[in-house]
Amino acid sequence: MIPKINLQEIITKLQKFKENDDKKLIGVFPHSLIPDELIYAANAIPIKLTLGGDEYATTKGTEYLTQATCPFARGTIGYFDQANPLYQLLDACIGGNFCNGDLCASEMIMKFFNIPFIRVTFPTTTAPFSLNFLKKEFILLKEKLESLTGNQITRENLYTSIELYNQIRNAFDNINKQLKKNNSPLMGEDLHYLIHRFFLLGPDETLNYVNQIEIENAKQIEDKIPVLLSGSGIALGDELIHLIEEFNVRLVVNDTWSGIHFYHEKIDINASKAPLDILANHYLLKNESSRMVPNTRRIPRVLNLVKEYDVKGVINHILKFCDPYVADRIRFKEALQEADIPTLELERDYSTSVEQLKTRLGAFFEMISYV
Repeated sequence: MIPKINLQEIITKLQKFKENDDKKLIGVFPHSLIPDELIYAANAIPIKLTLGGDEYATTKGTEYLTQATCPFARGTIGYFDQANPLYQLLDACIGGNFCNGDLCASEMIMKFFNIPFIRVTFPTTTAPFSLNFLKKEFILLKEKLESLTGNQITRENLYTSIELYNQIRNAFDNINKQLKKNNSPLMGEDLHYLIHRFFLLGPDETLNYVNQIEIENAKQIEDKIPVLLSGSGIALGDELIHLIEEFNVRLVVNDTWSGIHFYHEKIDINASKAPLDILANHYLLKNESSRMVPNTRRIPRVLNLVKEYDVKGVINHILKFCDPYVADRIRFKEALQEADIPTLELERDYSTSVEQLKTRLGAFFEMISYV
């Protein structure tokens, strides 16, 4: 239903944003704690570095990063090395220490590629002192964005930005809820393309696009098995969701940075609080990733989503060397076993050989079809 993304079309739109609207394009790692709302308030567009799934780009990245770095981070560097036309449009990048891949790739971008880079340091715990620390980092980021763009970020336009992004969150959440219905024509791959479109084009174009989508319910030829994907995110160019839905399966929840992590929680707007306090509170305390210590949100969230969407099986997707999810694998597996939820642990890289992957997926889906 949602068309596959045409990167050349995306690039053409972004070029017009730069030339006609005088907007800066800021590259951001997609699984980070960087507040998009702050970038947008500076009259810039946050462009997620979301390309991935390409074995050749990942191999090129190995010339800069060790093979023990996650394939997504190595692939990101590979795209920069190949002068990918999308990433060539960027006016600057923002990165930090969200994970080992983010940290290492940020270092390589700063060292080898001619692009201004803003570093942000993230805490890994939600203790009160961490909230104060992150707020100070956001204050520094605000100052650097104002210097980069030449635009002042006022309290008013930051509130406006937060409200706009909440509209986008609501729109995505409402579309995701359509997947609960057996008669919905939507598939998980539709939502995958839609959110990546947002990652690359920002809120204005996406909100207009989403508002024009007409979803007509029509009974499907056969009921599809509802499954949930959790763990490492699915980059644009990675065909995993397509492979999953080639079976008699529908991915009803994508519990990763490429799915509900953006829109599962809306930002609580309180006019009596400073907008930077609001952003720090949201991005730290409501972070859905497994990077936080202690990691208390993931398992309860997944268990609730399994119940809400009547999920028959969970795929725990782990990109090799994706440290937060490698470390969380045993705890996650045991919790779902205790809840009697069938789970497939899928550790992989971006290899073009998919037959073994298809075999494992097929065996798992056949098993849960009898649940």
